[in-house]
Amino acid sequence: MKQSLGLLEVSGLALAISCADVMAKAASITLVGLEKTNGSGWTVIKIIGDVASVQAAISTGASLADQKNGLVAQKVISRPGEGILSHSVTVQPEPVSESIPAVPQEETSVESSSPEAPQHAELISCNLCLDPACPRQKGEPRSLCLHSGKRGEA
Repeated sequence: MKQSLGLLEVSGLALAISCADVMAKAASITLVGLEKTNGSGWTVIKIIGDVASVQAAISTGASLADQKNGLVAQKVISRPGEGILSHSVTVQPEPVSESIPAVPQEETSVESSSPEAPQHAELISCNLCLDPACPRQKGEPRSLCLHSGKRGEA
């Protein structure tokens, strides 16, 4: 699918950022950049995407800029020629996020009677103290907890 190029020129950087935000929320587009033009504080917003998305985004951004009395120009080039898109817009590749290495888990040798049901070495039954040695089961009175008299002590 060929990409489409959309250009929206507005007066002021704050309005350009607001328009870019509205355009990105209105359609599935890629914001290529904001470029300050020569004179009068005008800023060009460059977007790419499929034809319908770029047209929807430009019309949404233009209507916001027109409401704020800051619309200068708008243009959608539906399917630009081979050299136009590559020379007028330089798309920065997205940085590759480094994956966080997984923490190696300690291997425990637990002998089980059935291979389907893995047994945990320490099963926590008390939801108050989280001590595996506590005989209290969830739902039983708090007085059965090993640490019931030690509440609030450091």
